[in-house]
Amino acid sequence: MSKVHLQHFTPVTPTLSRRAVLKSLSTLGLAPLLNACVDSSSPASGAAPGIDESQQPPSSFKHGIASGDPYARSVLLWTRVTPERDADITVHWLIAADPELTEVVDSGSFTTDAGRDYTVKVVAEGLQPQTHYWYQFRAGDATSAVGRTKTAPTADAALDQIRFAFTSCAYYSMGFFNAYHGVAQRDDLDVVLALGDYIYEDGGDEPLATPFAFGRYMEPAHEIVSLEDYRIRHALYKTDPDLQAAHAAHPWICTWDDHESANNSYTTGAADHTEGEEGSWTDRKRAAIRAYFEWMPVRDEFNPNDRDLHLYRRIRYGDLLEFFVLDTRLEGRDPQAADSDEAAQPGRHMISPAQENWLLDGLRSTPVRWKIIAQQTMLSQLFVSPGNPFSFDSWDGYVDQRNRLLDAFAGDDINNVVVITGDIHTAFCCELTKDPTDRDAYTPESQGAVGVEFVCPSITTQGLPPVVAEAMRLSNRHIRYAEGALETGHGYVVVTATPERCEGQWMYSLSVLTQIKQEREGAVWGVNDGETRLTRG
Repeated sequence: MSKVHLQHFTPVTPTLSRRAVLKSLSTLGLAPLLNACVDSSSPASGAAPGIDESQQPPSSFKHGIASGDPYARSVLLWTRVTPERDADITVHWLIAADPELTEVVDSGSFTTDAGRDYTVKVVAEGLQPQTHYWYQFRAGDATSAVGRTKTAPTADAALDQIRFAFTSCAYYSMGFFNAYHGVAQRDDLDVVLALGDYIYEDGGDEPLATPFAFGRYMEPAHEIVSLEDYRIRHALYKTDPDLQAAHAAHPWICTWDDHESANNSYTTGAADHTEGEEGSWTDRKRAAIRAYFEWMPVRDEFNPNDRDLHLYRRIRYGDLLEFFVLDTRLEGRDPQAADSDEAAQPGRHMISPAQENWLLDGLRSTPVRWKIIAQQTMLSQLFVSPGNPFSFDSWDGYVDQRNRLLDAFAGDDINNVVVITGDIHTAFCCELTKDPTDRDAYTPESQGAVGVEFVCPSITTQGLPPVVAEAMRLSNRHIRYAEGALETGHGYVVVTATPERCEGQWMYSLSVLTQIKQEREGAVWGVNDGETRLTRG
């Protein structure tokens, strides 16, 4: 793409005061966290030489901005421009070392059109490691809000601390995204991980899609199946002010679960996909993936619609931690088991043999202190009664492969494994052990664990009632903490990693049915370096 340098942007004198602009941004939840807005010092308008913008229709940036997949020297930037009519749109972008956007370090232009749903994805390069940057987009006279991002440290950086949040399960019609507001307000995060169910595919005719909170209607009103459907649903989510604010405040690392395509999906189908009546699964899956890569801040080099590419990937943060981001949904997963006997059969896969080997080889070879496995469904056992799993869609439906992973975690060449998980809409903190019922081999908070698992609550999706979550904890001795979710109990987890300890704090919104933005601090659990047992923070 062609470069557009700073001198090609002509500053304009704003017609609104800085206070007025901040007030308008505050309606999007952006002003408290961006530390800057467009003012007379911002390089906000002006055409690049050789580009005739007079033929472009007026445009806007109503779907916000985002950044993702941070590396030490680059980061992906995302937006979506909304033109008044169909036409090719040239969007200019820049990234700067200061909130006022005067110290520009990279810039360029990107031409988008209806073929990619007017989304824009560019990679800003030439950046410094572990450094905050600010970025902005412009199309004609329209400018986006200013976003803030942060690069990863270099692989050899000696670090004292990394702090990240992780989220999952945001059902639009079930409530307000107050938890995203909490994420946006934090100034202490290096990165945010989204572990799936970023959108839901249900239509308005589904009982759970009836708005729990005022005005939270699904668009389109039917279950999404086609490329256009998935695009519209992503667009709906990206209009939420709290989600926009969370994206504008931090870089994100994203992976999908089932609802980005269809409920209980697997490689060759989904429990809630009717072949023929809802088209072919192959076409539907490709449409869901295409829309995801158009609308999410994920590098295109991980798009499995392209041959030999895959969503699973590694992102390293110095000598302290490495994220192993899995795809446990669409890559290699067998259909869900019908019963416990089928679930225990050898050869069943949650992830492909190739992804399994990639994961275990990476865990063995990485020199970092903490190995963070970012994935979707609970790895820990969750029984409603002895031998009776809560769900065969989780790793309880793929016992043989889970046992191989746990055996590997127990080996001398892998240590300090922390699994972070979403999906179940309920907060759990677990010790990983092959058989939690074996009282000779495993004693909670003492011996027999091979790693730990932090499970985040949902952003809004209804979880297990608190009394059920507590009953699960009492009947599953490896589960050290549980908290259910009805109106309260929704939120996210903040993980702080140091050379000595990796610790998670559960954070909860006071409500999802009203736009109350306050949150409460939940439990703190962690694991010390070289140990596999959980201790309270």
